[in-house]
Amino acid sequence: MRIICFGLLSILGVACTSPNYTLSGKLPEASIGKEVLLLTRDGRGADTLARRVVTEDRSFEIKGEETDRVLYLKIGERGQAIPFYPESGEYYWEQRGEHEYIFSKNPGTGQVRLAEHLLKLDSNMQQIQLLQQKYRDVKNEEDTQLVMGENELLWRKGNDLLVDAVKEFEGTNIAVMLVRENMWKIEQEFKVFKRVIGTMGVVPESEDKEEIMNKYKELEIKQLTGQAPDFKLPDAKGNIVALSDYKGKYLLVDFWASWCAPCRAKAKVLKKEYPRLQELGVEVVGISCDKKKDQWLKAIEEDKPLWRQLLVDKEINGSDTSDDYKVEFIPTLYLISPDGAVLEKNPSLEEIEMLVENKVY
Repeated sequence: MRIICFGLLSILGVACTSPNYTLSGKLPEASIGKEVLLLTRDGRGADTLARRVVTEDRSFEIKGEETDRVLYLKIGERGQAIPFYPESGEYYWEQRGEHEYIFSKNPGTGQVRLAEHLLKLDSNMQQIQLLQQKYRDVKNEEDTQLVMGENELLWRKGNDLLVDAVKEFEGTNIAVMLVRENMWKIEQEFKVFKRVIGTMGVVPESEDKEEIMNKYKELEIKQLTGQAPDFKLPDAKGNIVALSDYKGKYLLVDFWASWCAPCRAKAKVLKKEYPRLQELGVEVVGISCDKKKDQWLKAIEEDKPLWRQLLVDKEINGSDTSDDYKVEFIPTLYLISPDGAVLEKNPSLEEIEMLVENKVY
C-alpha cells in the first residue's frame, strides 16, 4: 500500500511521519526548468516521489523522510539525473559547469562524501574529453604518442577513482548506484569490472544489483582464460607463423585492423614501449582482422611496426583467430606466458613488468 506524506510516497510504506530532510535550490536565470522531480530511479520507468513547481524566484524545496536508497533529482523531465542519498539534515542543489550536484550542509553525511567522489569522476571525464579534442588536431606521430599516453593514464586514473568511490560505500546502495551509473565504461574492460565487483561487497538485494550481476556473469563467460588457442597465420611475406613458435617466451598479441584509428594509435604507443619489452624478453606479434590484404599491407608500410605482423586467415588456420581469442573490441591485447597460458588482457607496461619480473606463468 502506498501512503502519501507531504507530497512524497513513504519509502517505508508503513506510516506517515514528520519529514527529517530538506532539499532546496535556486535555478540560474538561464534555466528553463519549470518543475523539479524526485525519483526512485534515474528515469527508466521511475516512480515519482515528489514533483515541485519552481517558484517565481526560481527556487524550490522538497521535504521527506530519510532512506537507505539512492534517489534522483531532475530539473524538468529531461534534466540530468542527480544522485541523492537522503539522510536527516539539510541539502542543496548546485550547478558547477556542465554538471549538477547535491551537497549537504551537514558534514560527514553520505551525500557529502558522494558529491566529493562525483566531482573527481566528472573532472577526470572532462579531461579525457578535452584530450580527445586535442587528438583530432594532432599532426605528427610524436604528438600522437604523447596524447595517447596521456589518454591511457587518464582512463586508468578514472578507473582507480571509481574503485575508490565504490570502496568508500562498500556494502551499500550507493556502491550499487556508482557501479550501475558507470556500466557503459566498465563493461568494456572486464578486469576493471572485476575490480569494481570485488570492491562493491555484499550489498542489499535490488533490481539494480541483479542487473549488474547478470551483466558481470554474461561478460565473465566471454573472457579468454587458461591456455591460449594455437594459431597458424601468414605474415606479410607469406610465411606461416604459429603460437607454438613462441613457446618458452612471454608473448604480447595485439589484435588490430587498418581501419581502426585507436588500433593504429595504440601501435604507436606500443612502438615507444617496444625497447622496454625487448629488455624484459617479451615478444610482440600483431594479428590483423582486416578483410582486405592490400589495406593491411598498406597500413604496415605506413606505420612501420617493429614486430611481426600476421593476418587472420580462416582457410590456413581452420578458424577465425579473433573468434578463438574472444575478441569483441579492437585493439585487444593479450599477454601470454612462456607455457602458453593467458596472463592478462589489455595489460599496461607496468602490469607486464610486474608479471614478467615476478616470473608469473
